[in-house]
Amino acid sequence: MRKPKLLICTPEIIDLKVGEGNLLSKGINFSNGGMAPVNSQYIVGLIKEGTFETSAVIPKWESSLRELNELTTREIKTLESSMPENFYLISHPSFNKVQIKGSNTLMWNETSRFNPIDRSLAFCSGITNTVLPKVKPDLVLISDWMTGLVGPVAKAMNMGVITMGHNPLYTNLVSFDEVISKGVELRDLDSSYLPSKWIYWDGEQIDLMASAINSADDFITVSPSYLDRILNGTFDSRAPAVINTIKNKAAHVHPDGRPRVHGYLNPSEKDYSYLLESLNTKGLEETIKERKDNEILIRQTTGLRDGGEIVIFPNRLYSEQKYPELSLDNSVYLAKKYNLRFLYLTSGDLELENKAREISLNSEGYVSYFPFDKKIEDLIKKSDNTYGLMTPHYEPCGGPNINYPLEGVLIIGYNIDGIRDSTKQLNIRQNTGNGFVFEDNNLCGLEYGISQMKKFSKLSDRARYAQYKRIAQESLINNSADTRVRQISHEILIPLYEEKMRNWT
Repeated sequence: MRKPKLLICTPEIIDLKVGEGNLLSKGINFSNGGMAPVNSQYIVGLIKEGTFETSAVIPKWESSLRELNELTTREIKTLESSMPENFYLISHPSFNKVQIKGSNTLMWNETSRFNPIDRSLAFCSGITNTVLPKVKPDLVLISDWMTGLVGPVAKAMNMGVITMGHNPLYTNLVSFDEVISKGVELRDLDSSYLPSKWIYWDGEQIDLMASAINSADDFITVSPSYLDRILNGTFDSRAPAVINTIKNKAAHVHPDGRPRVHGYLNPSEKDYSYLLESLNTKGLEETIKERKDNEILIRQTTGLRDGGEIVIFPNRLYSEQKYPELSLDNSVYLAKKYNLRFLYLTSGDLELENKAREISLNSEGYVSYFPFDKKIEDLIKKSDNTYGLMTPHYEPCGGPNINYPLEGVLIIGYNIDGIRDSTKQLNIRQNTGNGFVFEDNNLCGLEYGISQMKKFSKLSDRARYAQYKRIAQESLINNSADTRVRQISHEILIPLYEEKMRNWT
C-alpha cells in the first residue's frame, strides 16, 4: 500500500540540508525570519517521521543563493540537478534580484520591475501548473498569503488543504484578470473543477490570505493564545476579511468533531543545545569559563562597557508589532538604575535604526546598536548572564522566546500571545518556569520583569546553571521539531487524509 502524499508549498526556507556533494553541503538558505526556519523544520521532520511521502516546493531565490549561500552562477544554474526528486524549485525573473538585508531575503519588497504580488502569482502558477499535476498529492500544506491561490486550485483538484498562517493579519488583494493572465487558473472549467467556490472576494478583488484560509480543510497559526485573541475579536479591525474566514472556519468542525483551526507554537530552530553539549562534554566549570570569556568578547565586539548583565533586544525594529520604543526610550535610564547593558541586535524601520544608533552613540557604553548579525547572536547564545527582551504589542509566536532558553539565554517578556504560551515565570524553589514575564507593557511593567531577572542573576553560578540545564532539557522536549511534527501529523494530517479516503471510496 502506498504512503499518502503531502506537498509543502513555502516561499521561504532556511538551513535545509538536501542533496549531495559540496553544492548543498551547508544547506539551502532563503532566509526571511518568520516561517523560514519553521518550514525547514517541518519539512525535515515530516520526511524523518515517514508517515507521508513528503515533497516540498520553493521559489528559486537566486539572489539568496548567491549572497547567503555563496554559490556561483554556474552552481545556481545546475542547482536543480542536485536536488532530490521530492524537492522542486520554481524559477521566475521576479525571484532573481530580490534585495538582501543582513540575512533576510526581502521578498516582500518592491524592486524596479516586480512587486510581491508578481512573485506570489509566479510561484502559485508554477505550483498549480507543474508541481500539483506531477506530484498528485493527497494533501497540500501552504504557508501565508504568497501561496494563497494554491489553495482554491488544490481544492478544485480534490486535494486536502492545510493553510499555515504565521502572521495572517498580513494579506494582499489582486484582480481576477491579473490572476488569470499570470497563469493561475481560477476559472470554473466544468462541474469537476470549481476553484471559484474557495476564492474569498473583497469587493471586486481576491484576498490572497483569506482565500488560503477559506480553501483550507484546516487552518494552523503559531500559538494557541494568539489564535484565542483572533477568535475573541482583538484583531477585527486589522484585516476583516482574513479574520472573518478564520472565525468562520472555527465555527465549522470536521465530521468527526475535530476542530478546523489550531494553534501550535513554532518548533525550535534546532534539536540540540550547545549549552547541554558543553555541559556534557566539558563539565560545568569549563562551560562557565568559556561563556564568561564569550561575554567579554561580546563587550569588545559591540563597545558595551564592563559590568552589569547584557540585555539583548533581538526583535525587528517595527513599532506596530514589536514596540521597541519602550526599551529604546528608557534604555539609558534602565541601564544606570539596574546596572544593565542593552544591545539592540536588529534591523527594521530606518527611522528606528537611526534612533537606536543615536542612543548608542550618546550612551557612554550602556547601549549598543548593531544591524542583525548571526555571528554576534550565536555568541550571545554562548555567553554568561545574558537575557533576551521582548516587548511586542502582539507576537504570533516569536523566535527568541522559543530558541534562546535552549541556550541559557532567558527571556524578559510581555505576557502576550506566543510569549504567554512559551515563557512562564521562573520559580527557583519550585524548579519551574523559564523566564521573567510582566503583565503591563509599559515602563512600570518592564521594570518589574527586570527586577525579577536581577534576583536570578545574582544567584551563584552553580544555582543559575542548574536552572539553565533544566530549562534547556525541557525546551528540547517541548519545542523540538519531532514533538511538533508528531502533533500536527497525528492531530491534523493523518485524520484529514483518513477523512478524505472515506469520501473518495
